[in-house]
Amino acid sequence: MKILEADINSIYLMANTKELMHTRLGPEFGDWAGKLVIIRYVLYGLIVSCTQFHCHLYIEHEKIGFTPSKADPDLLMRNAGDQYEYVAKYIDDVLIMSKNPKAILDLLQKSKRSYEAKGIGSPEYYLDTDVKIN
Repeated sequence: MKILEADINSIYLMANTKELMHTRLGPEFGDWAGKLVIIRYVLYGLIVSCTQFHCHLYIEHEKIGFTPSKADPDLLMRNAGDQYEYVAKYIDDVLIMSKNPKAILDLLQKSKRSYEAKGIGSPEYYLDTDVKIN
């Protein structure tokens, strides 16, 4: 089994807002200043943003056969026949454990809203923890 680490870019541009949210544009928007705009996607810093992205990413993983484990809803798993494959996620950081973890990441990147990932590789450090692979 191999482990792949990835950080999903622009996570807050992926999930729709649950509530109707709006704002009035400031002078930095030039001719648009003073106009009322509706916010369609979650924004960094909003209380609901992380939750909405979590739900959005869960649905995307469910589409490719992953279900949350009973121990932790952020540890997703699927039966791959001769083994289980796992995705551990925390907001925009994911660890994929599989014989071919890149194939799972490729599936996510080819979804309806393609996910651009950075920092793809073998994990050395994850969520304040050193990662050692034997």
